[in-house]
Amino acid sequence: MKRLILITLLIIPFSIVSNAQIKFGVKAGITSTSIKVDEVIEITDQTDFDALVVKGQNAKIGFQGGIFSRITIAKLYVQPELLFTSTSGEVEVSALLNNNVVDGTKEIREQKYRQIDFPIMLGYKFGPARIQAGPVGTIILSTDPSLDGFMGMDYEEEFNGATWGYQVGVGLDIGKKLTIDVKYEGNLSKLANGVKIGNETLDFDSRNSQFVASLGIFF
Repeated sequence: MKRLILITLLIIPFSIVSNAQIKFGVKAGITSTSIKVDEVIEITDQTDFDALVVKGQNAKIGFQGGIFSRITIAKLYVQPELLFTSTSGEVEVSALLNNNVVDGTKEIREQKYRQIDFPIMLGYKFGPARIQAGPVGTIILSTDPSLDGFMGMDYEEEFNGATWGYQVGVGLDIGKKLTIDVKYEGNLSKLANGVKIGNETLDFDSRNSQFVASLGIFF
């Protein structure tokens, strides 16, 4: 009896895999990214201001592209993706002195990111339409920080090398070759550990959210 159970447990995974449909493809799309930040950074070694205010502003358009696969069993599927993303967002930066904005210091500045994203989407199909959700990991390759050069500061932002987030969205398959995805992405961990201004290292919490629209082609 134990042997029969063991054989059954071994057969089931192979049976599932043999019935699965596996496809590979390439995809490209656009992103609309907003930087979620509303921080007051206290500074003690500056004489002309004593704090910086950083607030998220307008979303910016970026792009992404890469490869993906889809493993489908009946109406369920898993879709891992590997994507290069170039994205950015705007923040408003101003200097404070005695809790008042210093004249002429308020600026809209752009924060840019270049990164590798690897979402793993879990989905359900309704004919050609799909719903999906899953985690997404991000590895930051390089950045152009929004505070770089502001007020002539000696500034360095300490970004996390990798972050985790989530994606939810819908999709549509057109024929056997084309697939469209529209997803919202939120961040579960902060992008920056802190900022170094002069000799001070200060806390700074910055997070991104974005909408992604992409077109994929199966091989």
